[in-house]
Amino acid sequence: MNARSEASSKTTQAGAEPGASDGFVYLSAESGPLKQRQVGLVPGSDVPLLPVSLPAALQGYAREQVAQRQVCDRLGAKAEAIEVRPYSRSGERRTWNRTMVADPDSLRRWRELAGPGGRAVLPDYLALPAADGIWVLSDAAGMVLARLGPDDGFSATPSVATYLLRLALEEAETVPRALYAMSALPAAIEAMFAERDIPVVSAEADLRALQLEPPRRFAHGELACDLRLDPRAARNRLSSRVLPWRWPLLAGLLAVGFWTATQIMAIDALREETAQVRAATLRVVREAFVPDGPILDVRTQVSRALAEARVAASGQGDRVAVLDLMGLISDVLMAEGANPVLLDYSADEVIRVVAQVADFAAAETLAGALREAGLEVRVVESRAEESNDGVSTELEISAGDAAQSEERP
Repeated sequence: MNARSEASSKTTQAGAEPGASDGFVYLSAESGPLKQRQVGLVPGSDVPLLPVSLPAALQGYAREQVAQRQVCDRLGAKAEAIEVRPYSRSGERRTWNRTMVADPDSLRRWRELAGPGGRAVLPDYLALPAADGIWVLSDAAGMVLARLGPDDGFSATPSVATYLLRLALEEAETVPRALYAMSALPAAIEAMFAERDIPVVSAEADLRALQLEPPRRFAHGELACDLRLDPRAARNRLSSRVLPWRWPLLAGLLAVGFWTATQIMAIDALREETAQVRAATLRVVREAFVPDGPILDVRTQVSRALAEARVAASGQGDRVAVLDLMGLISDVLMAEGANPVLLDYSADEVIRVVAQVADFAAAETLAGALREAGLEVRVVESRAEESNDGVSTELEISAGDAAQSEERP
């Protein structure tokens, strides 16, 4: 602990620390560990609060890493020489854009001095009350503590503080509505605010007279910035819980990968076998049933060829047996998705067919398919029925040559 920190501790015990309350104590070997309700303070000059430029989409540990690189570049320091602590007001924990920077050795020493008790360990400027539009200044052991709203603050010597305040006033988008001086301030600072017509008040009653709500202490999540907390501890605990599951999970992923590869190989083999069967089927159909012309519907064309072969074998010439004719008609009906309602054979070797199809276009397609199968087809009637969906078509079908089959009136 340096001399200024020790002086700050003595001043604190005398009642001149931020808030003038026994609830605050500067950490030192003499002060001992924190008691239950105490807040430990460390010199704010050792924990500066710096802005960083981070996109909102960047979250978690990645956001901390980018912030640390920015701070190291700005300070010209190595990553292991500083520790970055995210700072944000309540409700903005995921999109913070300011960070407290401290020396790792100092953080370890402060944790040892504070002990496990107390409410938190904070840089002294965070012990000041804060509110939007009101700047708060106080003096502690010859150091000026400043809180420039809930998102900013610092502690410095009077000369450095005067410079920083002048710079903040020049760069501020909106000037503060008032300066709340909780103790006597250097004349240069008061004159600087007076030049800009910013009221300087020393009591909460004066703020209310200006129709301003007095700033509140620890109302913006400051206690969550406890310097004793290690932001990496939660990640380390999570890693210790996740690592034991890493190998079983990896084994499971590998098993899923092998199973997927096996299924892909099986599907490819099935596709190849299907292609081979189809090629063999077409080759047999071409050799035995359809020697020329395109093979469009294997089932229908084979049925027709078989019917013709049976007729030729029975010695009936071009006459087709009734069962063969009905079989061919049934194959065509099934191929076209028609639902047969009636198949009736008359003495003049004409088969009357009543079938349900989707629409009138499907009825015409069905008649055309029957003709292509070498049958003579006459469309008697196609009508839509209210009791059933679709269209009912009535056909008269007889054996005939595909080239000569045409619809009779």
